Amino acid sequence: MQLVSKILVAAALAAVSAPAAAGQWSLGAGVGTTGYEGSVSYRFHDNVALTGSYSGFAYDDIDYDSDDVDYRGDFDLDVYGLSVDYFPFAGRFYLSAGVVRPDIAMQVVGRPKAGGSYEFNGQTYTAAEVGTLQGNVSLGDSVQPYLGLGWRGSHQPGLGVFGRLGVFLTDAEVDLRATGAASDPRLASDVQQEEDDLQDDVDEFGVYPVAMVGLEYTF
Repeated sequence: MQLVSKILVAAALAAVSAPAAAGQWSLGAGVGTTGYEGSVSYRFHDNVALTGSYSGFAYDDIDYDSDDVDYRGDFDLDVYGLSVDYFPFAGRFYLSAGVVRPDIAMQVVGRPKAGGSYEFNGQTYTAAEVGTLQGNVSLGDSVQPYLGLGWRGSHQPGLGVFGRLGVFLTDAEVDLRATGAASDPRLASDVQQEEDDLQDDVDEFGVYPVAMVGLEYTF
């Protein structure tokens, strides 16, 4: 967050000293790692613009296989963003710093491995013993810092292309439940261990990469 703050301050100082651009609004539409995006940007100085965006998508029937369980789930992603774009050469290349509010979640249902059994923490359980195995995986539902860079095909009125690369932090959380665990303390403990293992898997990501390309119209 300190690095983001420094970049925002530098951009603000540049805006004070830079000549004003001819009040240019841009509307954009793109596609990338955060789904389909719509954005609006106002370049109020030759060196500085303010951009707001929304992107998202939903995907059903995603398969994920751990060492112990096969999972199938539905993935939903929504990302709201606000950034200051700094054009160091008053041209097309820019650096971005800002914040995003990602809402990234996956609802999963566990399925037994071949043979109709589950294995948690080295212990084997039948499908009847486990019952229904469900879980939620969240990669973020709070405001996070964003850093990136980009290229706009033109800052003159008309249609152009843009591209953007960046990253934002994720805050992963896993919740796993088995209906059979209510009456079996050992199963409950082993399911908890499976939850901890999944938590370790998603914690390895740490950041979410952003890559976006699209078209925008400036007027």
